[in-house]
Amino acid sequence: MSEVVNATVMGFVSIVEAYPDEYILVRIVEIDHNNGRATGIAIYTASSYDELTAYAKNEGIINETIILSGENLTPVLGGLI
Repeated sequence: MSEVVNATVMGFVSIVEAYPDEYILVRIVEIDHNNGRATGIAIYTASSYDELTAYAKNEGIINETIILSGENLTPVLGGLI
């Protein structure tokens, strides 16, 4: 697990593109379902989803964060998600 230094507010899509081969723990800034806007700040990356989940639970930040999968970790079948 490694800390993301000097992260800025980005859209969720931009975050998964920036860290394509890792899972990313993101502090949620805004999720607006009406406008389709979801932004956050990447705070940690890891190769294991479980490692980030355990960290968020231990730190008590599970309700204000989300774990995103890098775009290369998303399963694709025949070019379709």
